[in-house]
Amino acid sequence: MTRELDARIEELRARRNNTIRKTEAELAEMQAELERQMTAFRKEVAAEANRIGGLMQVTGRRVVAAEKRQAKLEADLAILGKESGRLLRKLRRLGLGVLLGNVLLGGAFISLALWGPPFWPY
Repeated sequence: MTRELDARIEELRARRNNTIRKTEAELAEMQAELERQMTAFRKEVAAEANRIGGLMQVTGRRVVAAEKRQAKLEADLAILGKESGRLLRKLRRLGLGVLLGNVLLGGAFISLALWGPPFWPY
């Protein structure tokens, strides 16, 4: 019975670790995509600034819009970082809760196996 519980605990740990790895991979992929977008955007802004030259009045609105876009992308990147941290903490807590629940349930089964069912006078 202990082997079964150990196997179940190991299976749950493996599932938790797999979920955490998948989540980390997805978050890393999302962050890499945002970084690629930021790099492309910075190149676009630099090219736009070079093209502007003497037409600063006409292009001023584009620069403002580009800066707003850049600020939004940076804010999205910051939010993604915070959310990824929260998600990882939540997944770790969930895994520990499942593990603790299995240990407690296993302890109950082991105590029943060792001492037998309780005596009920009814």
